[in-house]
Amino acid sequence: MSDFRAIATVTATLRRVLLAALPQDVAGATVTTVRPAEGDNASTPDTGVNVFLYQVNPNPQWRNEDLPGRRTDGELAQRPVAALDLYYLLSFYGEEATLEAQQLLGSTVAFLHTQPILPRSEVTAAVAGSAFLAGSDLAQQVDLVRLTPLTMTLEELSRLWSVLLQVKYALSVVYRASIVLLERRVTPQPALPVRDVALAALPLRHPTLRRVIAGSGEDDPITPGADVVLEGDGLAAPVTVVEIDGQATGTTEVRDNHIVLTLPAALAAGPHGVQVRQGVAMGAPGVQHLAFGSTAGAFIVHPVITKTGNVDDVEVTNVQGLGAAPRSARIRVGVAPAVLRRQTAVLELVTVQLGPDGSGHDVVVQHSVQAADRASDTSRLTFEPTGLAPGQYLVRVRVDGAESPLEEDQAGTPIGPVGAIP
Repeated sequence: MSDFRAIATVTATLRRVLLAALPQDVAGATVTTVRPAEGDNASTPDTGVNVFLYQVNPNPQWRNEDLPGRRTDGELAQRPVAALDLYYLLSFYGEEATLEAQQLLGSTVAFLHTQPILPRSEVTAAVAGSAFLAGSDLAQQVDLVRLTPLTMTLEELSRLWSVLLQVKYALSVVYRASIVLLERRVTPQPALPVRDVALAALPLRHPTLRRVIAGSGEDDPITPGADVVLEGDGLAAPVTVVEIDGQATGTTEVRDNHIVLTLPAALAAGPHGVQVRQGVAMGAPGVQHLAFGSTAGAFIVHPVITKTGNVDDVEVTNVQGLGAAPRSARIRVGVAPAVLRRQTAVLELVTVQLGPDGSGHDVVVQHSVQAADRASDTSRLTFEPTGLAPGQYLVRVRVDGAESPLEEDQAGTPIGPVGAIP
């Protein structure tokens, strides 16, 4: 990188290399670096070239290489670098009768085409020969400054010369000098030292999760605290982590085509997301670096109606109504896991209707009612249904759409839990 003298150093070096080359072709040619002017203020040469810096632009390629120079706390992290392109107007002067201006133009273009860069040796010599450039370090810049001719239409050229008021046009060409990197001599806050280096190389992995089923069988409902099986491909890795709703869950068996785990007993009823993530353990003991993730999966945790002393926690109280009149009642049901305050809970009183030949059955919902409002999570829900016909019902609870399973006999006919409406 270069300091604030870099722009002036480019101009001085360009003047130096042209001053050494042009007299070899046109005797007496000189090189100046002044603003074109007329009359008493004219400092352009009688025979020679005038180098005039007329425009400076940010370099579009390098401007995005400069990372943010400060940390979030305002401390300087690195030296900011300004990348610039310099635009020079080279004007040629000389005896018109002998076409000296045109000869100088040809000599300059041929020279800069042959030597389009400013060598470090010439930059160093230009700095040594100019007291006002002492200390310039352009020669140490990473990239050499390159000169590129630019094409300008007659309209663009006329606009450029119109900026120079009361100055007659002289035969000219335009060159771009790129790139000049400027930075201030500020001291950034050093980064913390690296205490340890940990490196691991892994092949790209694409674990796939196809389905989630209950460990007891693919047709069984998934209940709290039960074993589940994740089926898929490429599931085994040096480090395999199963995340349920973004939280890591322990596993009991990990194979390439399936993973077995036990659900947390407190996992809320309802739908949940699951993903298998893989990586490598490195660095500090126990630190896992997860780099790959499987396709996302989903499963539903079904609530269960709890038992106390092998008796279903279904309590029917405050029954109102006599004879053939419809009944109202208060029904309390114990469920696991605890139902969250934000979850929707619905009680269903169902009956079983056998098929004509007695070989099949249908479960028919006779009554459904939403749980009473609650102020906190609870494992005991209260329902107050009305319009009930007396009789014995199977009791089922739905939490966020997930229904509690019914108990079945050996023939597969639902037999419980039971609630009786007298």
